[in-house]
Amino acid sequence: MIKNKLKMVTAIAGSVTILAIGGLGFNQIYKNHQANTLIIEKCFENFDKVEEVVIKKDGFWSPVSCEKK
Repeated sequence: MIKNKLKMVTAIAGSVTILAIGGLGFNQIYKNHQANTLIIEKCFENFDKVEEVVIKKDGFWSPVSCEKK
């Protein structure tokens, strides 16, 4: 009986941990998406005044960068 309770508590704790990490990761991705959307919108505001716009992203967690040429 004690072994079953220990296994159940371990399974519940593991599940809660996995869900918490997934939720935090999803939240960070959502915040990065909102920030990148604002950067891209500002980049294209005056698109008719420049010839070329280059949007770069270094990595998965990094913000985008906008270069107007």
